[in-house]
This record gives sequence, C-alpha cells and structure tokens, in this order.
Amino acid sequence: MSQKPRDSGVPGFPSLFPAKEEPESPFYTMLRSAPPDYLAQRPEPVELPPAFPKYYFFYGTLTAPAQVKKILDLPEEPQLRAAEIFGYTLAKWGDYPALINGNQGDVVKGFAYLVQSEEEAQKLSYYETNAYEVAPCWISFKDEKEPKEASGKVFMYAGDAQALLEQRFDRKLWNRQMAGKLG
Repeated sequence: MSQKPRDSGVPGFPSLFPAKEEPESPFYTMLRSAPPDYLAQRPEPVELPPAFPKYYFFYGTLTAPAQVKKILDLPEEPQLRAAEIFGYTLAKWGDYPALINGNQGDVVKGFAYLVQSEEEAQKLSYYETNAYEVAPCWISFKDEKEPKEASGKVFMYAGDAQALLEQRFDRKLWNRQMAGKLG
C-alpha cells in the first residue's frame, strides 16, 4: 500500500506525515457491485395498511360526543377515548382553540375517535374548515383499553401560528375562512 503525502494546508508544502488509506467498507463494496436499482427492489409486494379505520385526536368542539354524532350523522353518540398528544400547544383562533406546533414537553389533552371511513374523515374536514389541515400525530390513550398508543390524525391550524401566539387576530379573515360554518 503506497502512502501519499497529506496536504499541510500551506500551498507547496506537503505534510510531514503521510496519509493513511482507509480500507473500503465491505458494505460499500457490495453496494458498488449491486445493480443500480438494488435498494428499490423488494423480494415481494408490500401491503400497505388500510387508511381506515384511523384514530383522530380532538381537542376543541369535537370533544363533545353530541357534536361528533351530529357532524357524522351517527345513530348514537360515539365513544370517545381520553387521550393526549405531545409536542403541540393550543392557541386561540377567534373563539376556537387552534393546535400548533409546541415544544417537546408540551401536552395537549383531549379525546380520540376511531374514524371508520374516508366519508367520515371528509365530513370532519368540512366541519373544521380550510383553516385547519389534517396532520399525522401519535396518540397516547389515558383509559384502560387497548391500544395504549396509536398513530393518528389531528386537525392543526393551517394559518400563521406566530400571529396566534402574538395574539394578532384578523376578524375579517376569520369570517371568510369560516364561510358561514359557525355552530
């Protein structure tokens, strides 16, 4: 193995200490000899989990079972599970709470509901208006039932979170975003 002089950092003057060549990783050698699409190949088809049922975390007006029953046109009030999510905080958006990103230790308490279909999810999104967007979250349940935790969805404020924190509120914009969907 021949050693090349290392650059000393000063132009025209090599380092007094020769560079050591690092042996190539066996994994790197294997990857270099593999076909170009090696990492994208799968030995068998992957089945993705079904999109529904999926837990949705509620923290505002949707924590009332009667409200969920009305929005989803259910025959009876649904069973909501006490739950919490971490890393988020609530701010006021007009008369309503708005979920925004928080600090690592922040906790938002609420309830979770197992949404059964895309149709139910669309009804909830319509109710929440375009001021909120659906985001993934990790839900920790506070009851004795299983599962104790689950990946889920939550409605987060889609606007300027900093404006909410600074209590800058535009009532005209709020009325346009709500588009008569109050109550």
